[in-house]
Amino acid sequence: MSDTNFSYMEVSAKRKKRNQFISVLIIVAIVLMGVIVWGWIELQKSRNAERIKNALNSQIEPGFKEPEATMEPFADTTRVVVQDTPAVTESPAVVPAPVKPEPAAPVKPAKVRKETVKAVDLPKEPAYTPDPPAPKPEPVAVKPAPKPEPVAPKPPKPAPVAPVEPPIQVAMHKADPIPSAPVPKTVPAPAAVSPTKVYPPEDLPLPEKSEPTEEAKQAVAAIPASAMPKVEATSADAPNASNSFKLGMSAYRQQDYVNAIRSFSSVPRPASKKRGAQDRDEYVQANFLKGMSLLKVGHLSEAVSAFQNVLEYEKYYPLANMNLGICYVELKQYAKAHQAFEAVVRDQSFIEPAVFDDVMQRTKYFWALAWTRLYKNATNPDKQNFYRQQAVLKWKDYEVWFSKNDKYKNENLKAENYLKSLSSL
Repeated sequence: MSDTNFSYMEVSAKRKKRNQFISVLIIVAIVLMGVIVWGWIELQKSRNAERIKNALNSQIEPGFKEPEATMEPFADTTRVVVQDTPAVTESPAVVPAPVKPEPAAPVKPAKVRKETVKAVDLPKEPAYTPDPPAPKPEPVAVKPAPKPEPVAPKPPKPAPVAPVEPPIQVAMHKADPIPSAPVPKTVPAPAAVSPTKVYPPEDLPLPEKSEPTEEAKQAVAAIPASAMPKVEATSADAPNASNSFKLGMSAYRQQDYVNAIRSFSSVPRPASKKRGAQDRDEYVQANFLKGMSLLKVGHLSEAVSAFQNVLEYEKYYPLANMNLGICYVELKQYAKAHQAFEAVVRDQSFIEPAVFDDVMQRTKYFWALAWTRLYKNATNPDKQNFYRQQAVLKWKDYEVWFSKNDKYKNENLKAENYLKSLSSL
């Protein structure tokens, strides 16, 4: 066996002995701890028993003495008794001198001597004759009280109105007649304030020139090119795609929106609305990109028709609803824009994560802008007040979502200015 193996075995044996020794010490320490705890518990028990015993013993007063057995009972205090006093009619008896008690001896109560106690003749009182018992009253039959008849509630009396005393008027001359006192007029009660009426958004007449504003142009220009329909559409590079769809996709990628609109308009309407069919998916994607192209060139009414064709085949499509709402805001069709933006919020789970912030930012921005323009175009004061309140709420909601997002600095600054102008009114 080599020296290395021997030294290793020796070290392991020493380690084993040390571990055994430590285990024994731990067991001994645990046993000692248990004995100490047990002794402490027993000591507490003995102390508690001693305390209880002392408490019971302390209830008996230390100087208490029981009465002696020879002590007579207390005299009846109801009798009139005179000690060592002779009767009035007899000769006076000799009264012994009182004995002075010794100071050292304890004072004992004097015993009553029966032979020296004599009753005093008191004047006789007349015999007590008890009063005759009062005659018992005859029981009177108690009739049950009649139930009160229901009384019709009286109408509340009107509060008394203090009469208005007319001012004292004195005639300056005999010929001047004194005018009659004015009759106080009854002030009608204030009418109940009706709650604020809710005015739904309304569509205004279409503008003569349907040109998008700068806000709409900026929003459309910032829409990413990757914002495609959420359908399994056939790619333009696929060999089985239609020729019109391929030409439209190529023109759209080259930002040739006029030719893209022409090519996408040539894609035929499919016969079936079932998702997965090649002609149906091509039609949906072609109309969506056609609507985007029309928005970019400023043809809002035609873009509305394209997005409506998309929603006819693809119901849950937030991107189409968002762009449709923007078109309606620019066309002053605020009620329809309200419905489109509500659909975006309803179907926000269908939005791709890559474009989620962009879609929700544009939706909330143009939704608040729709209420603001409704407020500016309203002539009825009640409608103006309601539209202004809704616009303030929408702008605050927009700020909660995007005020800290540096990506939308320009839109955030405009939203803040809109909110300040509406809140200051």
